[in-house]
Amino acid sequence: MSYDNWKLSNPQDDGWASDEVTSCCGVDQEGSGLSNCCDAKFYLETDICSACKEHAEEYMICTECGYSDQCYTMIELHEYQERRREDAQEYNKDE
Repeated sequence: MSYDNWKLSNPQDDGWASDEVTSCCGVDQEGSGLSNCCDAKFYLETDICSACKEHAEEYMICTECGYSDQCYTMIELHEYQERRREDAQEYNKDE
């Protein structure tokens, strides 16, 4: 990144130090150890599903609640904190 682009970039959104968290719990995601095709053991070194012997991807899960990556999206940490703040304000307004 050139000095000019660095100077003009948004420090929270420049992609250099992005802290992505799950939208459900605000934590990191981890690999489940299972393939996304057959829910069978997944060999990370070769990207091969143990059941169908085809190339597959490991599906990710939330480290806090264990939901699969189909139930959440990865968002920036500051965006998650803003959502939580808005939820709290809305909850307090209702009381």
